[in-house]
Amino acid sequence: MDYVDSQPRNISHSWSWNGDAYTPSLQGVSEMRTPAQHNIDNTGLIYDYSTRQTMPSNLNIQKACPHPFLAPPSAPLIYDLRYAPTSLRFLSPPPFAGCGYEFLRVSLTSERPRQIRLISPYFPWAFDIGPSAGEEAVTCLDVLSTLHAALQCPLTDTEWGTAGDDKRTSLIRARDRRLWIQLALYGSSNPAPHTRPTAQRESLLLRVDWLGSSVAFMGLVKDEAFARRRLIPGGRERLETWVVKFRKL
Repeated sequence: MDYVDSQPRNISHSWSWNGDAYTPSLQGVSEMRTPAQHNIDNTGLIYDYSTRQTMPSNLNIQKACPHPFLAPPSAPLIYDLRYAPTSLRFLSPPPFAGCGYEFLRVSLTSERPRQIRLISPYFPWAFDIGPSAGEEAVTCLDVLSTLHAALQCPLTDTEWGTAGDDKRTSLIRARDRRLWIQLALYGSSNPAPHTRPTAQRESLLLRVDWLGSSVAFMGLVKDEAFARRRLIPGGRERLETWVVKFRKL
């Protein structure tokens, strides 16, 4: 299943190397830049800034690290997968506090992948992601937009049938919690009733309910052992595979 959902935006962001630390560069925030300029600015990115360290000489280390925006445990954003990426927010302190989702329009890794696969111990599906329109590589925004869209699909009868009693209880509890939040957001006093979910959709179980209360995106990691166990017998791992981690809200 291939979900690709996000519109191209000419908002640039780059990270530069400064001795043994990573320095965020906000140049270009107020100017419009072409995808080519954006790509040149980000060609040499190193993708792990959680600790101060010297530049790794082994390129495989870089390949195993996503952009700092999506790298646990220090990803600088809070995002609830029940809502669109436009709702995410960056944590304090500066330079990103108060910034919007447009900053995620940067390549997921320095390898600039054309297609990746997302798997997780938190859900049973595999989601294939390609670059959105106007992009030459999968971006951090592509990852979150596609993951959100995929988890908004209604749960199928087969998926419900494979769930055990405990999982079914968890699904219903998560659905009810989600609907309670929707009611608070789209109550009768809301001046824009056209934005409310339909009654039919409100009653549906969604894939995101499979996560229970662990609906906060925590980041992407490489876990080759889990990826091999997750691969169907007889299948071949053709795509760059990342494991999604979540945390509770």
